[in-house]
Amino acid sequence: MPELLEFDRHAILAGEIWRLWTCHLVHYSRQHALIDLATAAAAGAVALPALGWRRLCLAIALTAPLISGGLLLLAPDLSYYRGASGMAVMLVVLAACTLWPHAGKRARAALALLGAVLAVKIGAEAIGYSTAWSDLPAGVHVAWQAHLLGVVAAAIAFKTASAIPAR
Repeated sequence: MPELLEFDRHAILAGEIWRLWTCHLVHYSRQHALIDLATAAAAGAVALPALGWRRLCLAIALTAPLISGGLLLLAPDLSYYRGASGMAVMLVVLAACTLWPHAGKRARAALALLGAVLAVKIGAEAIGYSTAWSDLPAGVHVAWQAHLLGVVAAAIAFKTASAIPAR
């Protein structure tokens, strides 16, 4: 079943566009899924009060194919992708964006530090360094481009969500 849902470059280019959304739902291991789920759930819980359910769900639904489409363009050697880490990064950055306007000086400093740590993490992944936390199988590497696209998608989602009326 995961093979029918994963990001498969050739299948997407052949018209199986549902994979642009579903690739974020399948993972390579239980540990991989739990890390992504815990991160996404915590960040979503932080963003929810500021955005509301409607705007948060729209952000998730619209940024999933944005991240996957970005992988098609920015990672031409990436044939397969599974995981919600790009979406989790999007939610973390989105949560930070919702906190920023109401944060005091110390909180903003902490958010800026966390942003710098995220940038270093993505940079380290881009040069080939990654942790074994996700329990990825041999030969499967972290798709750092998905994390970078998650940051970009969060900025777009935050700007767009601000223009959509809350219900």
